[in-house]
Amino acid sequence: MSEKKESPEKPDRTDWHRLWGLMTSPLFERLGCETVVEMDLSSKVQLLDMAVITKEEGKLRYEETDPNYYEGFENLNRHNLISFKSFNEVFNMTAAEEFYGHFTNYRKIRNIPEKHKDTVNLYAVTYHFPRDLFSRFKGTDLIEKVSDRVYDFRVFSPIRFIITRGSDHPILGLFSNDREQIRASRERLEEDRWLIKEVSSYLGKLYRYYSLEGIDMPYTQEMFIRDNYPEWYLKIRAAKTRGEVEGEARGEARGEARGRLIGEILMARRLLKLSLYSREELESKDIGELKTVLSEIEAKLPTQ
Repeated sequence: MSEKKESPEKPDRTDWHRLWGLMTSPLFERLGCETVVEMDLSSKVQLLDMAVITKEEGKLRYEETDPNYYEGFENLNRHNLISFKSFNEVFNMTAAEEFYGHFTNYRKIRNIPEKHKDTVNLYAVTYHFPRDLFSRFKGTDLIEKVSDRVYDFRVFSPIRFIITRGSDHPILGLFSNDREQIRASRERLEEDRWLIKEVSSYLGKLYRYYSLEGIDMPYTQEMFIRDNYPEWYLKIRAAKTRGEVEGEARGEARGEARGRLIGEILMARRLLKLSLYSREELESKDIGELKTVLSEIEAKLPTQ
């Protein structure tokens, strides 16, 4: 009876959202904000993906990094709640109701009264365009297109939607199931040393998640070494190049040795008039096997 093959372990949705929060946090901390990843909003474990709180003193430091990183987040408020939906999730009416619940609970925890609720902004970062949700309000002025990937949803408390599909954002674009989008985001991330230094320790986890999903993410161990140990990267590359050259030389030598062995076997076979092994059969054998065959044939040769 054959053993039942176990299906591969599926990645935990909570871990995926936490990883997104950890990798996105440095962007807002760079502005001078505080961040809370997976903020617990109730006794029943209701986790908000991220809360971004601007500091009372000073302005946000957008000029310290690429402003394109913050497309959709140009209007940060004192309190900013962010809900994230990955490529295998959709932001529908149920998600909107849940988000409004987080909004209410957050205000209670922070003691933000009704008259000051406009100090809280809501953001939905989602891979898929929320077609079903928006279609409910088609023909109204409750949805405003700010840009190709940014929409304001003005039903109850406003929610700003940031669509990440097709984006080469160095962080948000990595959370995709599109290999080309991941590659473009990865290349852009490599250009920004401060950001890749902040998130490089999480890239291995992201790679493992994609492996479980069956998606080939272009992030390798060699890239990890380059990101985290640049002083070793050049040494490893140099050693690899030397190894390739030496390997080619050894390969050529092994090829010549195999050729000589096959020639000797064919000559001995003709001398003994043996009907053993065709050239095709000999070509399929490795050096060890060829040496064994030659030894067996040589044992049959007459001795003086």
